[in-house]
Amino acid sequence: MKIKKLKLKINQKGFTLIELLVVIALIGILASFAIASFTSAQAKGRDSRRKADLDAIKKALELYRGDQTAGTVPNAIYGGELTTPDYIKTIPVDPKNNSPYFYSASGGFKDYTLRACAENDNDPQATGPTWVLCVLGGINSTQKTFEVKSP
Repeated sequence: MKIKKLKLKINQKGFTLIELLVVIALIGILASFAIASFTSAQAKGRDSRRKADLDAIKKALELYRGDQTAGTVPNAIYGGELTTPDYIKTIPVDPKNNSPYFYSASGGFKDYTLRACAENDNDPQATGPTWVLCVLGGINSTQKTFEVKSP
């Protein structure tokens, strides 16, 4: 009788339900880690783009200021004097939602500040919190931003 039972177990093929559940659970755990890493990498990539955009706008503003006899900057950067081939072809917008970056001129248009909302609060270049309208998540007093000021 013992020999017959042993032969039955050897001839049975396939996986048990428990083995299948364990494998499915492991695949689910690995997939959740992969998705979290992917979304984090996307946010970091968009933040890098924001920093590069602010730098490009800053360079255009400095070129514009150099051409002005009074050394001033424009009162607005979207759809204004700055968008010429001499300065910048088009003013960049936020890569996530196509909203404009924050720009303000002060000191008789001698100084300016550019800001972009940061998605990754752990970025060492992100400052804040500030009261900037971040379209990424509405008005948020704890939202960190990337800030560029006139030299």
